[in-house]
Amino acid sequence: MAKKIIRIDKSKESVTPGDSFTEGCSFAISEVVGIGVLVLVTLFPLYFNDAYYDILSAKFNFFARSMLALTAIALVTALIMICLDIKSHEGEHTKTFLARLHPRNWKKNFRIADAAVLLFWILAGISTILSDFVHEAFWGNEGRYSGFYLLSLYVILYFLVSRFWKIRNGYMELFLLSGIIMGILGIGDYFQLDLLNFRTPENLSALRSYTSTIGNINTYTAYIGMVMGFAAALFAVEEKPLKLAWYYLCMVISFFAMITGRSDNTYLSIGSLFILLPFILFRDKKGIQRYLIIVATFFSVAYLMNLLNQIFPDQILGMDGLFVLIAGFSGLPLVVLLLWAAAIGFRFYRCESNRRFSLPVRVWGGFIILSFLVLVFLIWDANMGGHGSRYGALGEFLVFSDDWGSHRGYAWKKAMFLYGKLSPLHKLIGSGPDTFACLAYQRLYHEMMRDVGVFFDTVHNGYMQYLITNGLLGLACYLAFLGDTFRCFFQNARKNPYVFAALTAAACYALQTTINLELPIVTPTFWLLLGIGMAGCRNR
Repeated sequence: MAKKIIRIDKSKESVTPGDSFTEGCSFAISEVVGIGVLVLVTLFPLYFNDAYYDILSAKFNFFARSMLALTAIALVTALIMICLDIKSHEGEHTKTFLARLHPRNWKKNFRIADAAVLLFWILAGISTILSDFVHEAFWGNEGRYSGFYLLSLYVILYFLVSRFWKIRNGYMELFLLSGIIMGILGIGDYFQLDLLNFRTPENLSALRSYTSTIGNINTYTAYIGMVMGFAAALFAVEEKPLKLAWYYLCMVISFFAMITGRSDNTYLSIGSLFILLPFILFRDKKGIQRYLIIVATFFSVAYLMNLLNQIFPDQILGMDGLFVLIAGFSGLPLVVLLLWAAAIGFRFYRCESNRRFSLPVRVWGGFIILSFLVLVFLIWDANMGGHGSRYGALGEFLVFSDDWGSHRGYAWKKAMFLYGKLSPLHKLIGSGPDTFACLAYQRLYHEMMRDVGVFFDTVHNGYMQYLITNGLLGLACYLAFLGDTFRCFFQNARKNPYVFAALTAAACYALQTTINLELPIVTPTFWLLLGIGMAGCRNR
């Protein structure tokens, strides 16, 4: 009698107890971290205490307390899991986890970004200990609270989210929802509606540069820029009609909010968005059409804002800077019509294969390189050649002087003077996190007040600030961290829409930081997006 052969389909075997325990641990930690993410994308951006009078300390305390609570709960959850593992599995999973932390496994378990941010944190700690202002370097209380304590919370946030959280779609929609609420409040402030009732006749003039639930317009547009980048990226790749309409609405509101924000860093955020998107979208027909729609929408919003300014001249605060040139351009209506015609016309363009779309990406890359070289020449000609006047209104942006960018040119010049006065050791590790104000007060307070009438407690350039306060080594590690993170995002952008959205949002923030400062009002969201993007890369 022939033996009956029994075949076992291993794909349908039940999960072993060990695997089940691992999945349970992962789920528990992910849920804990998810609660922290939910708080940071909903409550944190909308939170305030006493209007704008304590907005910096209020946001700092909210973020710090949220992170301390999240870290404590995550640690308690981990300890419970370890105890259960020891009791039920003799600590097998704990040993496996700890083995990953052994130096011999670092290359396998840590990306360059992970190693770079850890080294950045270690160097910040050394810089704090060796600083002439140890207390100030730890707390950042003489600057903008961005001392070693806050940097540590950023690093913890990055690792908790990137390593232990599985992206929940609904949380990202809430990030956009809170962002557009903030944007609507800011738009209302531009039209002097004062929806939050923060203004009185006595403080109206003093609060002209403050808006929404964020405060200073530079910080406000830095946050809205991330919302704009996130919404635009998701709109560019979405297929479902309802979600597509939702992302488009978020993008339109963010465009209005960016323009009415009246901050110079807006140009860099929008420029970053328009430069970056084609490298992802110009690989197929749909991507090119969506990009044309995004650009056409932005210029349509700019045109509409110009009309509203003319209709309600007594109700608005008024646009400033480059947007005055854009909105006042006589050919803007024609540009808008041509862009919409191109977007609609491309819908009917037929092609047999997507392979021919590799060319537009290369052409766009060449165009960006050429544009950069032209910009470098214009800056050189306007400054070294002394021909700034030939560029008319653009000369205001091309010619660097002490008055450039609301005296940012002066601040940067004095910052490099202070860096030159540091000892060789402190040139490498910095004067201590967020201690620029201490250095400037010691050496330059009276000079600043005499020259420009303003004391600069920060450099107003995030990267230059790190150079002075965290040193050359600290800045190099931070740039390596950002570089590898963005490289990972770019590699996975077409595989996961939320990675793509995190890439564009983070890029919008990273570029505008060249003329802005990092604050606990908005920078935590930047680090959160970096963690979310890396979580998407790992979990795709």
